Amino acid sequence: MSKRIIAVFMLASMLFSLAACNGSGLLPSKESTSETTSVTEEPSSSETTESEQEPTTEETTASEETTKEETTTPETTSETTTEAATPTPKPIGKTIVTNAYSRSFKVPIYGKFTTKYPKVTIEGVSTSEINQEIAKKFSPIAKKNDSVVKYSYYIGEKYVSIMITVNLDAGMEGDEYYVYNVSRETGKKLSKNEMLELLGLTSSSFNSKVKSSVKKWWKTEILKYDKSKKTKKMYNTAIASKSINSAVPFVNSKGKKCYLLRHMKAPGQCEYTDLYEKI
Repeated sequence: MSKRIIAVFMLASMLFSLAACNGSGLLPSKESTSETTSVTEEPSSSETTESEQEPTTEETTASEETTKEETTTPETTSETTTEAATPTPKPIGKTIVTNAYSRSFKVPIYGKFTTKYPKVTIEGVSTSEINQEIAKKFSPIAKKNDSVVKYSYYIGEKYVSIMITVNLDAGMEGDEYYVYNVSRETGKKLSKNEMLELLGLTSSSFNSKVKSSVKKWWKTEILKYDKSKKTKKMYNTAIASKSINSAVPFVNSKGKKCYLLRHMKAPGQCEYTDLYEKI
């Protein structure tokens, strides 16, 4: 009987041990699941972070390049604008020459005379300076009895040439001449060299033409009739460089290139004459 009890006890112990082994066999299953979950989560977090960082770096680089390009573009545009802003030449305004003053009077025996002096008007520019100069010179003369002031002019592409004639004794000889060349671009009086340039003449070629003309005038008008020493001396003075250099270029009312040589010494009542001729 005791042997059976022992056997039963032993069998029960074995069954209990087997049951304990089966219960502990579930633990590895739980550990495997935990490890699987852990492995799955870790790579997912790392890949997502790297995936988000890389595009961000590319976008930043592209943005920097775009910024550089945008910075360069305004500079190019600025240069283009500067080139396009080159000013165009101002067109020359309408130009007219009219009377600044005019009056008529009668002289016994010689008849009726009209005296007048001009003013220049150029659209877009001031001509007050040249008009004041002309008025100051000729207004007192034109208002005197027996004094006759007249003028003629020519309007060129870039200039106005005005020749004013003065006779202090109406009906008698002894005219004096004055020339004014005015720029249509500025409204100012042109210098001799500026006028020569507009006429396409050099100073040397102009002086050469003037000298030839003066010689011809003397030989035709004076030396042919008067060959005295005094006259020849006047002739030599007239063709000397100092005299020739004082000649002024202008264009007469018919558009011909001319010169004026004022107060040239020559035989006559006043022993001087104002010579103007075409060249």
